[in-house]
Amino acid sequence: MPDPIDIEVNLSHKFADTGYGDNSGSTMIVDLSAIQSNYRKFQALAPHSACGAVVKADAYGLGAARIAPFLAHLGCTHFFVADVEEGIALRDVLPSSAKIYMLHGATPGMEPVAERHNLLPILNSREQLDAWLRHCRRRNRALPAGIHVDTGLSRLGFPMDELQTVAENENGLSELPVALFMSQLACAEWRNEVSLQQLHRFRKLSHLFPKAILSLSNSAGLFAGCEFHFDLIRSGGGIFGFSTSDDPYFKPSQVVRLRTQIIQCREVKHGEAIGYCRSYTAKRRMRIATASIGYADGFPRILGNRGHVFICGTRVPIVGLVSMDLITIDVTDLPESWTPPGTLVDLICPEQTVGDMASAAKMLSDELTTGIGRRCRRLYVSALSR
Repeated sequence: MPDPIDIEVNLSHKFADTGYGDNSGSTMIVDLSAIQSNYRKFQALAPHSACGAVVKADAYGLGAARIAPFLAHLGCTHFFVADVEEGIALRDVLPSSAKIYMLHGATPGMEPVAERHNLLPILNSREQLDAWLRHCRRRNRALPAGIHVDTGLSRLGFPMDELQTVAENENGLSELPVALFMSQLACAEWRNEVSLQQLHRFRKLSHLFPKAILSLSNSAGLFAGCEFHFDLIRSGGGIFGFSTSDDPYFKPSQVVRLRTQIIQCREVKHGEAIGYCRSYTAKRRMRIATASIGYADGFPRILGNRGHVFICGTRVPIVGLVSMDLITIDVTDLPESWTPPGTLVDLICPEQTVGDMASAAKMLSDELTTGIGRRCRRLYVSALSR
């Protein structure tokens, strides 16, 4: 098989239409070579476990239709989505051998759809289990599924006592090929009493599913210790370059850049106000550039009058409120030759990572990227295509 980055370079013309529009003033640049680097780092951190990929929410806003096949070329065979709709979209772009798990299970009546598209529901409740078993009996086939036990997050999953009762005292689970047994850590970033208690609870029930793949850790759980790794790591944000650990020896490669461009530049006199609500008053004669991104694109509104961007590597403050389609930035101290219409403005870049911007906006990194809208064109690059 060719190197996956070579595949991306050689076939880039085939995927020119990303579905996000090519005439947008803003572009999210996704570095596939950085994704490859992060995926390999995670494999090295858990050498005795398979490394799966969580690509729900359109791969955290980065574009699952492009990223999931790329990860498959790297050898990833386990993919996690939220629901049936995401699973169907992913099945269209992945090899038939890839396992696609739906973390929300199959909603009532969607069991035949899940089977038709070769999707594996993660069963979270007695109701979901019973519905899946009824479908299996109608089809006269024992169809595989996963089981999720709640070990302390109190969100999705079977309560421990209920799952043990179902497994030991009833015939239902004996009919079901359990492909995956999983739980979710509540405080995966820390090896603390809560995580260790969840580990103990998960181990306590894992013997009920001797043929199942066992999975407890997400990206952050990798750093809690090898006893948390089990058979399969569900890596998500870490693959996409989001910091998942305070470990000083592990820094993920940065995957995402976000840039826009200047539409117009104007002079503003001392005392004049800028933007809606006149929230910023010029303290001197200023040059203000208006750039083509706003909260409709997912740019955080809270960064008005407090955030900053970069032009030619130089930090430039945002002045005035972030509006629906535009931001205004103070370019007074830059040479005028740097700021004509069409000039590139870096929002997420080496000088200001996803984590930096998310922290400034009081957001999570994946909260920020999943909110970046469809008006921002996605551009996929690799080290060989730059």
